[in-house]
Amino acid sequence: MSPEIWRKARALLWVVVTLLFVLALLLFTGTLAIPGLPPPQVDLSAYRGWVFALLIVLATKAVLEVLKPVFHATLKSHVRSEAEIYAHFKLVSYVVWATAILLILYIFVGAGAQENGLLSSAIVLAAFTYVMQEPLLDFVGWLVLVTMRIYKLGDRIEMGNSRGYVVGISPMNTTVREFGLTPTSDTHTGRFVTIPNSQVLRGNVFNATKDTPFIWDQVTITVAYKGDAAAAETLLLDAAEDVVGPMMRANLDHLHAKYEFVDLRDYVAETPTVLWSLRDMGVDLTLIYFCPVFERAKYRTDLVKAILDRISESRDVKLAGGATSAVLPAAPVTPLAR
Repeated sequence: MSPEIWRKARALLWVVVTLLFVLALLLFTGTLAIPGLPPPQVDLSAYRGWVFALLIVLATKAVLEVLKPVFHATLKSHVRSEAEIYAHFKLVSYVVWATAILLILYIFVGAGAQENGLLSSAIVLAAFTYVMQEPLLDFVGWLVLVTMRIYKLGDRIEMGNSRGYVVGISPMNTTVREFGLTPTSDTHTGRFVTIPNSQVLRGNVFNATKDTPFIWDQVTITVAYKGDAAAAETLLLDAAEDVVGPMMRANLDHLHAKYEFVDLRDYVAETPTVLWSLRDMGVDLTLIYFCPVFERAKYRTDLVKAILDRISESRDVKLAGGATSAVLPAAPVTPLAR
């Protein structure tokens, strides 16, 4: 069964369940009578709040399931990716569910206030808040992340000790497909990671794709003091020109459009750049470049291969201590002097 057919079947199922529930209510309360059958005598007045709550939940679920394929079909020609479509629908569904929950709370708390007074309702709410403080923190974290757009479905994030591609956001937690077990690894691990939304309030959230799909990365080699560091710098820039140079120049305008201040052009490495530093065994030359975050491992691998090929052909460049190449961890977009 295709995903589209399954979505329509699920929507039909929830509509039928809701209609059957309404039909049962009409029959049990005597509002609707079947010819030839005596009307059942069921008093639901004591459970009125629960009946309305269940009806609201079923109706909300049915409406969202019906709207989901319609929403998808409407935005398919206007939104660039499936993840973006479901991110928008998730936001709509959260608003609908929040409205339904508030309506249910109004039914129960309002009834409690009329029958037992405001004091008893306040005590119940205080006890509920104390018991549910962790889930409430998760819910508040969710409100913060969706209203401030900290991240959305399809973003590449790092939060706590987890790094990956966001595939699910619920009021309680965020689900990511994990990428990389080490700071220098960008391969898919095959694992799903569930992160409580309260982490948004408790720590830093790194979003590599919030405004652009690019991230700055670096490759470092150590040249022995008896080698020619200047020749090694030229070698690194030549390799970068072949591997990432055209891609970087083609995306400069897109990058400039995302700068908060024009001055950032003076501080961010917009072309392949080599930084020098001294070590006991030689000179560290660090090549700085940017690339699409989802292809960072590919570009880094191609760069290392191109650098090693040129080193093997050069008589002037000698790596310190028999080292080949070291790749340092990349941070989220960081201003670097050109």
